[in-house]
Amino acid sequence: MQITKNQHYVPRFYMKPFSMIKNEGTKKEKVLISFYQFKGNLFRDNIPTSSVCSEDFFYDEDGKVENKLAEEENKWGSTILKINRGEVLTANDIKNIREFTAYQISRTKAMLAHNQDMVTTILTDVLYNRNSDLNKSVINEMVEKKVESEITSEYNLDFVNDILSTIDDLKMIILENKTDIAFFTSDVPVIIVNPLGIHRAGLGDIGTVVFFPISQKKMVMFYDSKLYGKIAEEIQDSECIYTFNKYQYVSADERILALNSIEFEKFIQDKELNAFREKFHVSAKTTTSYDGIGTFMAAKSRSIEYYLDIPILKLPKSLKKIPRDFRETFPRNYNFKTRRAILCRVYREPDFIKEEKLKNHWRQMQEYAKVLLEYLDYYWNTPKEDCVISGEFMRQLKEVPVNFFPTREL
Repeated sequence: MQITKNQHYVPRFYMKPFSMIKNEGTKKEKVLISFYQFKGNLFRDNIPTSSVCSEDFFYDEDGKVENKLAEEENKWGSTILKINRGEVLTANDIKNIREFTAYQISRTKAMLAHNQDMVTTILTDVLYNRNSDLNKSVINEMVEKKVESEITSEYNLDFVNDILSTIDDLKMIILENKTDIAFFTSDVPVIIVNPLGIHRAGLGDIGTVVFFPISQKKMVMFYDSKLYGKIAEEIQDSECIYTFNKYQYVSADERILALNSIEFEKFIQDKELNAFREKFHVSAKTTTSYDGIGTFMAAKSRSIEYYLDIPILKLPKSLKKIPRDFRETFPRNYNFKTRRAILCRVYREPDFIKEEKLKNHWRQMQEYAKVLLEYLDYYWNTPKEDCVISGEFMRQLKEVPVNFFPTREL
């Protein structure tokens, strides 16, 4: 079995459409890409893609995972080439792109670090809270070694089938960039956002959008067509392209990638954008708290908060009326428990809140929750019997116990 030492977490075929190609189609072909590296503020032009977004034995040393990925990359690369050539796609081609998307979400160096950090933080704090006589740094060191040996690049790929089944109902379209501004990409190219959820973008949620460029002029997008309806596939507005590129800038772990590094200067100098990027990389980290009884964990996904409006993603009129701070998303698949939780928000009396400011906030939230629920019932096609509220059920909703209410500044 052939063993490849230099293993890519962003495949070379994906970087090729963003690169300069010398001696194309010959044995002397060279594919050169430019990048900006955040650490050290480094600009590099015309670097061989063979040495970009890769590490020695990133997946394994026996070559099994790397060789399997190489086989898959052949078909993924062929399909992306078809798209960039403007050829008609078959059902199998669309299946290939879904697979590539799921794998690319799972396989990056950033996702590996994210998952390792999440598990390390949780285990370290749980063990320390159970026995605070132990030195926390010693616990952390032991946990880190254990996690690094078990949460591996290969382990991350085990989640691919779950991702595929979750995004199966999202519609795929190819966006065409008709402006003079080129798409660029990054070492974390697949972006997940949700204009409805704002702060949350689970793959199974209503309103979730997944997108990534496949060349300077084309982008793959998966979206919730039941919410957004038909999306215009040609983009004439350069500001829309800038917005897509800004999400790449925020998402990037170590570097952003393009044909020429000069394309990055406008983004690097954008103070607001850099603040978004810093906020994202801090907020994506897992946090814990201990109340003397148990450890509370807030594990975060690597989806990006909807910082910047994407013009082609238009919410239904009723949902537009809900201010950003009160928007929220829920699973696309109907579940009565989910609906009941929303009903609790709509009808729970705010008598458990002492501060008048927080009470007013709660009442505002209730009004917008009613608007949201009305739309959700349409979206879910909620069974009529589940929409009936008996007198006893209403009493329970108004008095449901509340164990926690955030007292953040409003």
